[in-house]
Amino acid sequence: MSSHGTLHNSHLPNSSSKHSSIQDKNEYLQRSPSLPNFSNRERQFHTPTYTRNSTRHISQFEPDTTALWGWILLFSTYFIFVFSMYAIVVSKFVPETGNKTLDWIKKDEYYCLLVPLTLPVTIYAIFFNWLGMKFFRHN
Repeated sequence: MSSHGTLHNSHLPNSSSKHSSIQDKNEYLQRSPSLPNFSNRERQFHTPTYTRNSTRHISQFEPDTTALWGWILLFSTYFIFVFSMYAIVVSKFVPETGNKTLDWIKKDEYYCLLVPLTLPVTIYAIFFNWLGMKFFRHN
C-alpha cells in the first residue's frame, strides 16, 4: 500500500502478455508467503489441511456391511413404527386379551401420549437452539 491507501500492482503478475503471464503467475506463486514451498505439480493438487483425507481406501478383502446395516435400520424402523401405532391407536379398540403386557399397553395413559408429544417438544427445542445461536452470533 502506498501512503495514500491505494494498492500497487507491482507484486501481481503482469497480465498484458499472454506468454509471460503463466511464467509470472508461477513466479508469484513461488514467492507467495501464504503457500508452502511446493513444486508446481504439488501446488496444483494441494488440498488444505482441514479437508478430509480422501486417499484412505477400504481393502477389497474386507466385507462391505453397508447393505446389512441398511436392512437392520429399515427393519428396526418398521418394528418401532408398527409397535408405536399399536400402542397409540389400535390397543385402545382391542378388547381385554388376558395377556398382562398387551392389557398394560391398552390401559396405559402415559406412554401412548409420550411419542406424539415428542414431536412438538423437539420442534420447540430446535427453534430455541436456533434462536440462541442467532443471539450469540449477532450480539
